[in-house]
Amino acid sequence: MGRKQKRRLIPEQDRRICGSICFFQFTFVISCVALVYLGVAIYAPSYRAFHIGIEPEPVMCQTVNASMVNNCGWASCGEWCLTKSSGFCPQFHATVRRNGTDVIFENCTKFNTIACPQVNMENMKRYNCNNGSECSMLTGVFNCSLGHCSNMSDLMLCHHKADGIVIDSEKDNMKLNGFFSCQHSRCTKIKNAFNCDRYCPSINTTDVNVYLMQDDSVISAKCSRGMALNRANGSLPGIRLNEPVKIWDEKNSSIVASCFAVTKNGNVISTEDCVNGTLLGEILVPKPSINFTSFLKIYEKSLRYPADPTNAYVPAQQSLTIYNSSRLYINLERCVNTLRGECRQFQLTHGRDGDNQTAQSRYPCYYNKNDSLFVVARFDLKKTRMELLIAVIVPAGLFIISVITLIIISRSVQVGDDAKMRCRYCVDKQEVEGEDQGLVEATSSTTQSQVNENEIRSMTL
Repeated sequence: MGRKQKRRLIPEQDRRICGSICFFQFTFVISCVALVYLGVAIYAPSYRAFHIGIEPEPVMCQTVNASMVNNCGWASCGEWCLTKSSGFCPQFHATVRRNGTDVIFENCTKFNTIACPQVNMENMKRYNCNNGSECSMLTGVFNCSLGHCSNMSDLMLCHHKADGIVIDSEKDNMKLNGFFSCQHSRCTKIKNAFNCDRYCPSINTTDVNVYLMQDDSVISAKCSRGMALNRANGSLPGIRLNEPVKIWDEKNSSIVASCFAVTKNGNVISTEDCVNGTLLGEILVPKPSINFTSFLKIYEKSLRYPADPTNAYVPAQQSLTIYNSSRLYINLERCVNTLRGECRQFQLTHGRDGDNQTAQSRYPCYYNKNDSLFVVARFDLKKTRMELLIAVIVPAGLFIISVITLIIISRSVQVGDDAKMRCRYCVDKQEVEGEDQGLVEATSSTTQSQVNENEIRSMTL
């Protein structure tokens, strides 16, 4: 009777060796993927930032035009850099200028701040004139589209002339398209352009001689004098002063200026980037208060009386202008990869172009003195350099470590005749162990086969 062939025994491998191989293979793959991705996300943008010629020192920008377009040839901000922007396509243009004057107003009292923020059109009450008699009592100015009307009069005072056709909002509701002045259910179309003023608190003008405009707020106070900390130099960089210079005192008439930042510390008011400084002079200011619209008209008239005719202190914005209109990008890539809605926030902070007598967005920006096509809102070479170092050192380090480790493992691990991997340089302990140790049966029937074979041999003898 022939002998049965022994079944092959599968050795139990060293978990430390197998784990090391798997871990460093995984690290090798991940580092390769990271190097490829970072080539698009970090390496190429960093190279461009270092060679594009953007000035590292910021200047000041103001948005002069903001629009949303359908055909997106370019966008000021996109939510994902690996794909072309679609749908949301904001396009902002900004005027670029040097910084104005930093002024400190001393011995200030009667400090008061009046805010008149931009109207949020989404807060307007809406009516569906296609729904029964919902529009039977419409009164005010409405913006309508196919019978759906928004009440503008709740948030703004509109100056208009209704001289178009008259529509019954209950019977001919589908004809409600455009702007209408409604009285109960009779709506008259407004054919010509018109202006609307926001409902804002009145500005105190009693015993006040300083008016500072910051965004959509007006800060008023009574101060003794104003000290400048720097001097403008036209479209060239300004000069920081070693000693403050007095540019105004209470003996002069009231001063008005537009500033980027205004802070109060005790009886001192500190300002940054003040421009278009004017003196009210003989201009009559109503007492005891004035509304925003009237204040802006008075300020416009006062531009004929600059606080400093030489434009060295609190200068006219036009004297500081570098570029009249340039595209505004959020960064050099015109996009962000965070997917956290940064472009929507960017639109809120940088997309106000001064419509309806609101303040234009004002912000630091960076420009190329040899190219007026665009400016960027975010540019930091130190941060770019740090991100580049991290993006190079971490994945490259992991790649090198994993490759070297896998080479060492391939040279130091050998597979014996029993198909078990062993460290060829770790022989002290492994030689003491028999070649049979660590072996497991390939199947559960191996032991039974050996017993049967021994019985057959006994019977033959």
